[in-house]
Amino acid sequence: MPVNQPEASDRSADRRLVWIGALALMLGLSVTVYRIVTDYQTPGPFTPDRQGLCDFHNGIYYPARATMAGESPYSEAYAAKNPVARQIPFFSPVILWLHAPFAILPLRVAEVLHTVWQIAVLIGIAIVSCRAAGWGRRFDVVLLVSAAIVWTRAGHVTLFNGYFTFELVLATFLALRWADQKPWAAGWMLVIVSAKPTYILPLGFLMLARGNGRAIVIGAVFSVIAAAASLGWIAYHEGNGDLSTGFGLLADQVVQTQEVHRAMEDESPVHSWTRLDLFAIIAKWAGRDPGDLPHLFVMFAVLVMPMWVLWCRRQRSIDDGITGLTGGLVMTTMLVSLYHQSYDALLVVPPILGLIGGLAAGDKLKDQPTLGRPIRIALIVLMGWPLVNYLSTRMFLLRWDLSETTTKILASLNGISLAFALVVLTYVAYRETIRRR
Repeated sequence: MPVNQPEASDRSADRRLVWIGALALMLGLSVTVYRIVTDYQTPGPFTPDRQGLCDFHNGIYYPARATMAGESPYSEAYAAKNPVARQIPFFSPVILWLHAPFAILPLRVAEVLHTVWQIAVLIGIAIVSCRAAGWGRRFDVVLLVSAAIVWTRAGHVTLFNGYFTFELVLATFLALRWADQKPWAAGWMLVIVSAKPTYILPLGFLMLARGNGRAIVIGAVFSVIAAAASLGWIAYHEGNGDLSTGFGLLADQVVQTQEVHRAMEDESPVHSWTRLDLFAIIAKWAGRDPGDLPHLFVMFAVLVMPMWVLWCRRQRSIDDGITGLTGGLVMTTMLVSLYHQSYDALLVVPPILGLIGGLAAGDKLKDQPTLGRPIRIALIVLMGWPLVNYLSTRMFLLRWDLSETTTKILASLNGISLAFALVVLTYVAYRETIRRR
């Protein structure tokens, strides 16, 4: 439920802030578009110094075209036939059908329109976050938040690479916002979220603990039907009309494509400098990747306490929405519990806005917990660090002759910061719950 902040939402926009926000947003977009043009990746083999729209090419445009034609985007044959770096990892083909309007267009037209679409979804994230934080009518605040997102590492790289992270993030926010009052709408948002198992798995468990069972059931039914129909379409063509053979081929392709992606440095928990999850931090310092099953064990271990706290809060009808402790718990748990990359850090935007709002109002907002200034500042820093940390990037790490230990430390800071934030959030959320008995 939204934070009650009438003073902020009723006050008209400050013209100076409108200009500052608009200029910052336009400058950030201009820098990003300039990088896309100058570092544009010609579809084909991946090169680290040419990443402009690489994820749009490799993860959306060509996989969607292949899926529409009945060709499996998870196969080696697809990767050899199309100008892509490799086959896609196993995310639901539903997301590819959602991008079919771009895939039917010529590449250059699709690139431009998709970038415009990305900017629109980015602004949508800002609008939803601001409304949840009580700044719904403040156009200046929406512009400032949009500009801040563009300048974050997560926002910049998503626009630059052309991935669909903005859509997953916005759908996650809306699913949580609508779960109680509009479970059918929330269910449709969960269909989008289900595109990536690393999103839907922890979110599903957390929403169940929060008491959003109806939305989860609706979303699960729709997601399974949509995914089954999409995979059935691919399997039918892969098996030349024999579904049994086609699904067998698909299963083998999924195993192979997961192995391909695990071998990539930025995907590997041991070598990645972009992973945010706790498992990646442990694997990095242990020097080995135990495999997929331990990933799930770590996820469930991380989920236990936040789910219990959410369940306790549910019993007492305590839920301060995506900008409060509830949102902070859900978002940070998602990031810490299972595989997530640096661009997924955008999930923490609403709780950070809620913390900033409480800080600005002197901790006197209705429906917001009284956390105290030091805890609010600590949480803003801990959750916000992965958004602004440009130290753990390929550009920075390769430019300097850093020792292996220093590289590990820089690559671990984001995950460690979020893990500490989760510990603090779990404690203060439980403390507040006990006080309201």
